[in-house]
Amino acid sequence: MPSSWNREIRAVFQKEWQSESRSMSGITTTALLCLVSVVIVNNITWTTSINPMVGAGLFWMILVFSASVSLTRTFLQEEDNHTADFWRLMARPEAVYWGKALFNILQMIVATVLMSIAFVIMVKVKIENPVLFMTTALGGAVSIGTVTLAGAIAAPASNRYALAAAISVPILIFLVNLGITGTATALGEGLRGGERGGIAMIAYSIAACSIGPVVYSKIWKG
Repeated sequence: MPSSWNREIRAVFQKEWQSESRSMSGITTTALLCLVSVVIVNNITWTTSINPMVGAGLFWMILVFSASVSLTRTFLQEEDNHTADFWRLMARPEAVYWGKALFNILQMIVATVLMSIAFVIMVKVKIENPVLFMTTALGGAVSIGTVTLAGAIAAPASNRYALAAAISVPILIFLVNLGITGTATALGEGLRGGERGGIAMIAYSIAACSIGPVVYSKIWKG
């Protein structure tokens, strides 16, 4: 990748990092939602042993619910703050997309690792296949991070927040189905082909990261 592309992507990423480090709104919101959700699940299941399928469903419900609050807003806030035109002058659309997507992916990886630790400790689920559990969780974190594209598509619209939510829902439902399959298998559920859930997550991430910049560049030019 040419050095100019590196500089542009790094500039967008650093802008997101500096904005987040000042307010800590995205990370704090995601972390608090994860923690509160895990505590609620722990209280509900305190005297009940949950089977792998239910445990996997609760895990992904918490993760997607917590992440969906903050992921799409990286592009939407640019329009709200009237700074989108600045990026149109300073960087190429693909670089803007990659800078924001990488920041969201990093944020999701951190949130997923912390939430996974809290979930395993507090809900007391037993992991039969740690490698599959980690692969599915981290693959899901990267995949959910690519929901950035929903915000990018909806940003130019007047009802951008409602449109971003509408675009995100089918993507997240697809990812949740994959995640539950892989995680339930890792927790001991005997699902045929369940180990393919993590691989499917990684494949989806690669496809989304490849298509996202192209789609955003068309919207940018439009």
